[in-house]
Order: sequence, then structure tokens, then C-alpha cells
Amino acid sequence: MKKFLTSLFLGLGLLLATNSYAGISNLPAANDNTAANATENAKLGIDDLRNLSVKAIEAKIGHDLTWKQKLAIKVLKSKATKAEKHPEKPAASTNNIIGFLLGLLLSIIGVLITYVAFQGENSTIRSAWIGFAIGLLLFIVFRVV
Repeated sequence: MKKFLTSLFLGLGLLLATNSYAGISNLPAANDNTAANATENAKLGIDDLRNLSVKAIEAKIGHDLTWKQKLAIKVLKSKATKAEKHPEKPAASTNNIIGFLLGLLLSIIGVLITYVAFQGENSTIRSAWIGFAIGLLLFIVFRVV
């Protein structure tokens, strides 16, 4: 049980740390060669991201992308195609993760907090109920075993 809780909190910490990385990451320096050499042709529009491959984008901007940037482009393309196919559905937000964690860690109190904090966001409330159900199942399984 101790190993399970340790790995659960370690996973939670990693999840929260990766989400907060964007807030503290460094912006490119003013004397950065790639930013200084950017021309009007090297700028990308939404049509470029939608239609060009990663190799073509690298060729257009004039330098290689890191694996994180390549992955971000692929995720952005995937989200854009889903949004085009189903314009009535809003994009998933990180609030779903927050709702899930509230339901999982705080049980029914977390679900009630989600109802109050995220009024009208049905996907977040549904995520809180899913987290509550998973937490309840884990409690039952570990209580019986």
C-alpha cells in the first residue's frame, strides 16, 4: 500500500510539474540567431501548420526543430482536425484533469467543490465523478485485499 501511495503521489507531482513548466520556461534571447534571422517568409500561419509536414515547416523556418516542438506541432494538427470535424464540441481543457483529481483525492467533497467552482462545465463535472468512481473502486479493492 505504501508503494502504491508513493507512486500515486510521484505521478501526481510529475503531472503537475510538467503542466507548470510552460510558465517558467525561458523565452528566446533577444540576440538569438534564429529569432534575428526570421524573415517574413519564415513566419507560419494557421494554414501552414494545417497543411505542411514537420519537415516542410523546418525547411520554411530555416532550422531544425527539437523533438518537443515536433510533438507540439503534431498535437496541434490533431486538435485542429478534430475541431474542424466537430465544431460543436469545445476542445478539452486542463480543467478535466483538475476535476478528475478533485474527485479522486477528495471523494464526494471534491465533486461538490467541482460543482461550485466549475458551474456549467459539464465535462469537468463528469471528470470529477469519474475520479470519484475510480477512487471508490480503489478503496474497495484495497479494503478487501
